[in-house]
This record gives sequence, C-alpha cells and structure tokens, in this order.
Amino acid sequence: MAKATLTPSISVVTATYDGSLSTLDECLKRVRSQDYPQTKIEIVLGHGGTKVIEPLAKKYKAKVIYVNRSLQNAEYNRGIAFNRAKNELVLILDHDNFMPTSSYLGELVQPLIEDPQIVAVESCYFHYDRSFSPLDRYYALIGTLDPIPYYFGKADRMPQTSRSWTLLGVAQDKGKYFSVEFEPDPRKIPTIGTNGCLMRRSLVVSSADVRPDHHYPIDVMVDVIRSGHNRFAFVKNSLIHLTGSRGILPFLKRRLKFMSQYHFQDLGKRRYSVFMPGDELKLVKYIIYSLTWVKPTWDAFQGYLAIPDPAWFIHPIMCFGICLVYGWGAIQSKLHK
Repeated sequence: MAKATLTPSISVVTATYDGSLSTLDECLKRVRSQDYPQTKIEIVLGHGGTKVIEPLAKKYKAKVIYVNRSLQNAEYNRGIAFNRAKNELVLILDHDNFMPTSSYLGELVQPLIEDPQIVAVESCYFHYDRSFSPLDRYYALIGTLDPIPYYFGKADRMPQTSRSWTLLGVAQDKGKYFSVEFEPDPRKIPTIGTNGCLMRRSLVVSSADVRPDHHYPIDVMVDVIRSGHNRFAFVKNSLIHLTGSRGILPFLKRRLKFMSQYHFQDLGKRRYSVFMPGDELKLVKYIIYSLTWVKPTWDAFQGYLAIPDPAWFIHPIMCFGICLVYGWGAIQSKLHK
C-alpha cells in the first residue's frame, strides 16, 4: 500500500433527511472550521428529503445526492453518498456528530500517514461534557449508545474511565493513538465504521460490498477485515455525538425501529450483528443483568466513584428498557414470519 500524502483529500459522507437540518448545520460548520486544507475536503450528502436542504448545502459547499424517498433510510442514504465520494479518504460522519476542536480531522489523518497498513481510524471516546443532556453524558461515560455492545464486549469506544486499551483486538500504544489488529471472526470485531470513522476509500471499495443497499458501515468494515486488511487506529481524542436530548422513551422507540429494519428485515444482506451464533451465553447474562438490575446498578456505582455524575444511574434503566424493547422486537419478528 502506498504511503499517504501529508494532507490526503477527504470526502465527508453524511446521510440526511429534512428533519436533520438543525443538527446538520452545526455538524458541517465544524467540518468547515477545521484547520485542515479546506480545498481538500468535499462534503457529500445522501439526502432523503426535499430541496429545503439546498441553502445549507450552498452555505457549506456540499454536494447533495437526492435519494428516492421510497428507498431512503440512514444506511441507504449513506451508501448512496459513499459511492459518489471521489477523494482518497472517506469520513463517515452522522448529522449529529460534531468535531470538538479545529485540529480533530488532522488528528484522525495522522495514523494513516504514519502507517500505510492502517485501514481506518476512529476516536477512542465519545466526547463528555457536563453541559450535555443526561442521556448524552451517559452515552459518553459508557462509550456506546446501547448497553448490549457494552456487555457483549463489542463497543468501539472506550468508557471515560479507561485510559489503557479495553476493547477487542490486539493493541499497541503508539502515543497519540492505539494501533489495533482484529481477527476475521465477526464475533471478535467491534461496532466500528460509523460516527466519525475515517477510511481509505479505494481499499474499502476493492475489499467490501459497498453497494448502497448493502452499505451497512459495520458490515463494510467486517468485509475489509475478512479480506486481510485488519489494522485500525483509535486516536486518543473524542467525538461529540448528541442524540439523547429527546429522552429515554423516544430513544427506545428508535432502537426498536432500527432493530426491526436493520436486524430482522435486512438480515439476508447483513454480514454482522452484535448478536451472532456463539453469543448465546452473553445474551443470557445480559437478560439476567437487565431484569435483576443488580449488575448494571453496581457498574453505575463504580463509574460514579470514578467520575461523579448522576447520569451513570441511567445505566440500569437503559439496560432494562433495551432488554424489553429488543425482546418485543424479537417476538414481533417471529409473529410476522
């Protein structure tokens, strides 16, 4: 693999719809505020809405790819945009992802410059700030939006309490980042690929199924790893991901919708799932943890001792809620077969 240039060109790929414009404005503002050469950054929006997006696209010099609204969803829109990207690197950035500093993008690029064997780069953490909503602080504290990857050991971000590598893979500390190699077994691959994942475009295109209706970011990374390109970097910085302002119940409803569509309806196209054959014991443990509340409450208490924030105690509530919602989703799927 050829060594990267010092400032490789980057395509920022984002899935959008009309309801995402308020967060998209701040997201793109921060992209255009990076101290990385702006002439080397293109923004490609896979948009499943109307032309109401055009003033915003013009403001930030973004290319809009309109998606048939009968087909549109977050994964498909992102896949459409990914396939229209032209630059050396692609950054998968959701509309509710915000770069916390002007040097953020350059920090992600650096490992790709230093090591040509690195396929993609992410932040180690979700950004934590006391001013965030309780739910967003909770997500940042545990390092994931869903407690199942947390307890299955498949999260791709570390909890705020961790400073050494605690996730899947074999890691080497490189100072400003961890260089991590993953096994090709999908059960031993974390949920990498979205929320600020920067990747080598040509390598991904040649190694993975990136057709829009098969472009699930985690699955794409699984394809790449199984093709033999298994080295990733995790920079010791953080990405802001604000998705919890509407509260727990709207979040749980959204998770049920995502599970129904991306796990059950699209199962034939998926190459990855957090729960896979061989994970049955982990699932049983999670159900016991969630229904008894003991383990999640203890973990929340331990976290609170390290970082005193009452948001930790959302954890047992979220574990219980996710257990009920996913259980109901599984029952619905069986009934509809």
